[in-house]
Amino acid sequence: MKRLVLVGEGHGEVSALPALVGKLLEEKDSRHTLFVDHEVVRKSNPVKWDKQAARPDYSKWISYVTLAARRREVGGVLALYDGDFSSFPAGSGSPFCAATAAQAMAAAALAAGAGKTFSLAVVFACVEYEAWIIAGIESLAGKKYQDGRPVLPSNLKFPPGDPESHGKKWLEQRCQGYRPRMDQKALTELLDLNVVRAKNLRSFSRLDHAIDQLLAAVGPRNRDDLIGP
Repeated sequence: MKRLVLVGEGHGEVSALPALVGKLLEEKDSRHTLFVDHEVVRKSNPVKWDKQAARPDYSKWISYVTLAARRREVGGVLALYDGDFSSFPAGSGSPFCAATAAQAMAAAALAAGAGKTFSLAVVFACVEYEAWIIAGIESLAGKKYQDGRPVLPSNLKFPPGDPESHGKKWLEQRCQGYRPRMDQKALTELLDLNVVRAKNLRSFSRLDHAIDQLLAAVGPRNRDDLIGP
């Protein structure tokens, strides 16, 4: 098995991301190709805008990827960030586009060996990680945390409007005492991923596809693969 190292930004995601990616791998990885490294590389604002040179500065991002790639038996690196930017990089004046930003970051990571010694995927949750939790709200309503606290009212339904416009604020208003650092992992563990998928969030579909790509890139080729169509 190869190691999948996660790169994230929030305190809550440090514990929630391994839970989420672990659930996805449990679904998809019957060959046990990858295992999740639970020690997330936590770094915020990975790309800066160099005002003097009038161009993005990827040096810190490359250093984060390099740090992740130094761990033993690394097969892949998966970076997940909130996509709540108005411009990217901040201060550049260029409107944020998740696909464009991810492609640019992946290209910059070639300098750290991405695509050669390990595989890399970059995913933005639009607008925040909580949008994925809210997408599965029906699977959380009426449940309780391990400490006995109710998670959400039993009659709570998915909110109308753009499914990727609901974030932390919406959850805080309905999940009494919501604390990302303590509760994101617990909510993720209770989440039914098929309920999330049914909302057709582009960012979650991208995460789903990124896991598939990493498994395909890292997975061993067996005899059936070699002679198959």
